[in-house]
Amino acid sequence: MAHLPSMAAVAVSAVFTSVGIWLDGEQPGVVLGVLMVFGALLAAAMVRPVGLWTVVPAPPLLYAGLVVAVAALQGKSLGELTILVAPPVVRAFPHLAVAVGVGLLVALARLGGLWWRSRSSSTGRGDAVG
Repeated sequence: MAHLPSMAAVAVSAVFTSVGIWLDGEQPGVVLGVLMVFGALLAAAMVRPVGLWTVVPAPPLLYAGLVVAVAALQGKSLGELTILVAPPVVRAFPHLAVAVGVGLLVALARLGGLWWRSRSSSTGRGDAVG
């Protein structure tokens, strides 16, 4: 499997999150949750191992940033932006928590696999006949 740089993996997650925001509108619902979790899972599975700690905590930051961007494009002032961001982020908290949790599980599984491979190769027990 090809591994993506950290920012490319975050961009993958951002695409899924923005599509979820576009489809669900002002009220974060199941569609946003599913797309956000899938984006986090895909990003954590595709990123280089060193970039896992960039991708795992990204969903809440991406969501808040995208909500601000949508409000800014609608011509809201800076004061209105801060007031408008809090309610959608609070309403999306369960989705954000699950997305971070799924990303963390994928990261732990990947790092565990890397640890297991490095441990088994360092024991000297290979397929060599000796």
